[in-house]
Amino acid sequence: MATPIGHALAGYLVFRALADTKQENRGCLISICVVMAVSPDLDFLPGIILKGQPAFYHQGISHSLGFAIGVGLMGALVLGRRWRSLPVNWGVFSMAYGSHLVIDLFGPDLRPPFGIPLFWPISENYVIAPFQIFGGVSHAGTTSAPFGEWISGVIQPYNLWAIAIEIIVILPLILIVKRLRA
Repeated sequence: MATPIGHALAGYLVFRALADTKQENRGCLISICVVMAVSPDLDFLPGIILKGQPAFYHQGISHSLGFAIGVGLMGALVLGRRWRSLPVNWGVFSMAYGSHLVIDLFGPDLRPPFGIPLFWPISENYVIAPFQIFGGVSHAGTTSAPFGEWISGVIQPYNLWAIAIEIIVILPLILIVKRLRA
């Protein structure tokens, strides 16, 4: 699983690839794509609030294509036709959300169940790529780890290496897309 920085970069990559980069409200659209890309990890909040265990609900249905489609649609409905048509906004926002899933598929997962329920609600099976591209973020080793253990796992030098890998992989893609769209 990746860091929020890697996910934010992926959201920006989706903006560069799919959105009209000359729009007047460009900053707002970038922000929405970045928030969409990071938002699947908001599933840490119920674990913190309800259980005191941040990873308790992590990598559940919020890490699925079903959620990506639903959240993308909600974002498009809220924005209406401010930028483009509803279907185009829905696609851009769903892809931004879905970028999170792609990155998590290609990162290590050291806690069962391994992977993400990518095809929920059609299937509840967890999926993970057969090889890793990203280093993955270090945090708690179990879903039942208390908040303090989770935080101490996050504050590790290894996570700087994970961020560096994400930048090395995603930044060139952003630059390529930027050049192709120029």
